[in-house]
Amino acid sequence: MLESASLFRSLRFRLIASVVTIEIIMLSLLVWNNISIIHTTHTDRLRDTAKSMIQQIANTSGNHMLAVDYATLEQYLSNIINYKELSYIAIVDRDENTVIALGSMVPDARPVVDTHPAQVSDGIYDISRDIQVAGQPMGRVLLGFSLSLMDDAIYKSRNRGITIALIEIVLTIIVTIFIGLGLTRRLGMLSKAAGEVEAGNYSVTVPTEIDDEVGKTAAAFNSMVAKVSKRTRQLLQEEEKTQQLLSENRLLIQKSLEVQEEERKHLARELHDELGQCITAIQADAESIRDLSPQSDKRVITSADAILNVSSHIYDVVHSMIHLLRPSVLDNLGLIEALKEEIDTWNQRNPRTSCIYTFDGDLSELGENINITIYRIIQECLTNISKHASAKHVSIELNHHGENLRLTVSDDGVGMDANTSGHMGLGLIGMRERIQALNGLFSHETSSGNGFRINIRIPKK
Repeated sequence: MLESASLFRSLRFRLIASVVTIEIIMLSLLVWNNISIIHTTHTDRLRDTAKSMIQQIANTSGNHMLAVDYATLEQYLSNIINYKELSYIAIVDRDENTVIALGSMVPDARPVVDTHPAQVSDGIYDISRDIQVAGQPMGRVLLGFSLSLMDDAIYKSRNRGITIALIEIVLTIIVTIFIGLGLTRRLGMLSKAAGEVEAGNYSVTVPTEIDDEVGKTAAAFNSMVAKVSKRTRQLLQEEEKTQQLLSENRLLIQKSLEVQEEERKHLARELHDELGQCITAIQADAESIRDLSPQSDKRVITSADAILNVSSHIYDVVHSMIHLLRPSVLDNLGLIEALKEEIDTWNQRNPRTSCIYTFDGDLSELGENINITIYRIIQECLTNISKHASAKHVSIELNHHGENLRLTVSDDGVGMDANTSGHMGLGLIGMRERIQALNGLFSHETSSGNGFRINIRIPKK
């Protein structure tokens, strides 16, 4: 059983079987087509011959019947009845009485007229034509043609075609086996050498033997293996350098993010301390001007109120900028409270979308880098969802169990097309770089109409 299965899987068997099968199919189609052509040719020839003969007989018989010269007509038809395929000739008058009947197979009853020789079922192609003289009916001509000669010719042609096809099939099998044995042996050597190269042995070579296509392939294979061996050594060296550069780049990204967050923290503190005090002083001075000015001086009171309104607006803008740069609750109350405040604020700004969150595990001592990374990623996800997703529900799951911190953010929005989801935007690239800087794993899942999902895993240091 195993030997039979191995035989069926071998290239040699499949090559010979394929060629023989194709040859049998092609020759069968050719024989069938030739038989069809021969049959059509013979039937069309017989139909045209019969049509020509009956027309000529009808034209000639009309004059003789008009003169009631049946003897001359019978002599004329006696010469025609000798035609090898003609079975019978019958002349009937206008009263359907048989006037002349010649041939060995004259039917007793009037035969059914056939439309084409290919549709004959009794072996006789029966045709009929009216005899007219000056537009007046004189009778009919009945002819019957035997199909035996045509069938015999078709039979001989079919046997000859089948015999030639069988001879070609046998020759094809012999030639295919002869060529296949030599070809597959050398291809087997190439296959074995390729397996050794796949296993890592780059010292293997294949003998070229004959300088044909397979020999040239073997020579090209040997050259390729030598180049691959050399290129592999170079790639290994370059891979080591690339890994080193990648590690350095990730370290640089991590340091850059740390410096960026530190600058944001410093800038938020400066805005809060310096600009906040200035705005407070401006508001105090404006209130003093408004309170100390005469009530009758409406311009001073109006200007003071305008200063108070503008300073309040500036304070709100500065407070919002401080929150974007570095939310104070993150430093004062920790990651969980900062995330709750961010999500609640986002829910208020997006009443058509519901965001639910789940925080599980010990999330109190993750470290400043992880805290700010998780906060920024969730902040970026919510911003993208409000701009692009058109989602109704958003789910955020953050848990810390064992050695890994896991974050999942998913929505039921429009998602992204499968053909374009592999091309990440700057936001996703920034998330990925932040996670990789912490030696974490970042992935996303999406399809058109099925929402977007981000999966993050960060090892706890």
